[in-house]
Amino acid sequence: MIDELSALKSIEERFHRASKGVELGIGDDAAAVKFHSGNLVLSTTDTQVEDVHFVKSQITPQQLARKAVAVSVSDVGAMGGVPRFILASVGFSRSEDKEFLDKLITGFINSEQEFGVDLIGGNLSSSEKLFIDITVLGEVESELMVKRSGANPGDSVYVSGTLGDSALGLKMLLNDQIRNKNEILIQKHLHPLPRLALGRELALKKIATSMIDISDGLLLDLERVTVNKGSGAKIELSKIPTSKEYDECIDQFTDNSYELAISGGEDYELLFTSPEERSEDIRKISRDLNIKITEIGKVTRDSNIDLINIDGKITTNKQRGFVHFNN
Repeated sequence: MIDELSALKSIEERFHRASKGVELGIGDDAAAVKFHSGNLVLSTTDTQVEDVHFVKSQITPQQLARKAVAVSVSDVGAMGGVPRFILASVGFSRSEDKEFLDKLITGFINSEQEFGVDLIGGNLSSSEKLFIDITVLGEVESELMVKRSGANPGDSVYVSGTLGDSALGLKMLLNDQIRNKNEILIQKHLHPLPRLALGRELALKKIATSMIDISDGLLLDLERVTVNKGSGAKIELSKIPTSKEYDECIDQFTDNSYELAISGGEDYELLFTSPEERSEDIRKISRDLNIKITEIGKVTRDSNIDLINIDGKITTNKQRGFVHFNN
């Protein structure tokens, strides 16, 4: 069991250093930081809850800390911004100990270096189940910020990377009957890669008319940038990008090869819309950043999301994605 006072002392000691932009860090009632004059402050929060977002026996403390930070900074990247600072609130159950805390801190320190952020504060509490809540403070120039709204009929719909890997990796992780578990897919779930550089580049070049990171599944997040804003989309299933590992393993779990790719969630790839005339700019960014970007459909005027089969017929999918309180 973790002692609060010794835990706070350990945290303050390991994060006590001078950082650019931090006037006052961990150890006081609040942190004090500086942002660039004239920029907008982006703030977001995300929570990882035991048995909802992770199974404690299947993830190390270092992996858990990194994933909590990664999925949180992803939201700032999806608005074209740059994450700067994080605050972490952790609720410990009775089963965590000092060794767990030390490894968790190491995970946060490694995440600071990977994502270019500083941990400047937070809170500790006891809890029935372990949870980590991350608040991110980032910044973006007001004229560059990309919102979920803004997609226009006729815009092309794009996604980065491949979809469904994380959801399939989670199924493998939790299914003891699967002997040949694909480690690449499992790592996609445990070690998500937020597309910070891509989001920033799309914003700097003013290419994206709307953008969101795919956390709850392609279909559900696509609704958030189209249907919820008064438009719709036609998506060609054959164009949805999936990995070689996904294609080789998906039939172990479902007969619908696209099911997890369109509704699995936790991909943290970027879904964005852009005018057709910017397609060459997008291809150049894809080459420069070495990130796969795929056009999968078009924004439409009617408020439906139509999935088009290879034969040109419209199909439906009952599972839209992960909806909290309904799953």
